Amino acid sequence: MLPPVLVYAAALTAGVLSAIALQIYLARAGYSVAPLWERLSSTRTLNLRTTGPWWAIAGISFLVSGVTAAALSRASFPLRRLRLARWITGTAIVFLLAHIGHGSTSLPPADAAINTATSLAVLLIATMLAFCGAYFTVQR
Repeated sequence: MLPPVLVYAAALTAGVLSAIALQIYLARAGYSVAPLWERLSSTRTLNLRTTGPWWAIAGISFLVSGVTAAALSRASFPLRRLRLARWITGTAIVFLLAHIGHGSTSLPPADAAINTATSLAVLLIATMLAFCGAYFTVQR
């Protein structure tokens, strides 16, 4: 059994990394989180195109963190016989994150202040929801 601090740390890390990866993927697909803040003072109603990425990023952070915490809190370690599977899974995750991050270089330019503020807000929300996902699913 892993210590609870290690389970929470791994779950938070997995949740936030998945949120960052989804944010990059959505921005590359044209669904950036910055337009919500640019249109915040407008009188028109907000549409799903601007609020959808926020919900998707928060949801993926909650889900991945919960699954990670549930798996780590219930697994018996050491898993010596599954060493090759763990290495293959870890390598696949690293390549997937590198592939998603590589696509962020082709994003259209945006206002740096708005982009930074929205990215930090998204990371804060993703971190809070990742902690909630880990807290609700960890075995006590």
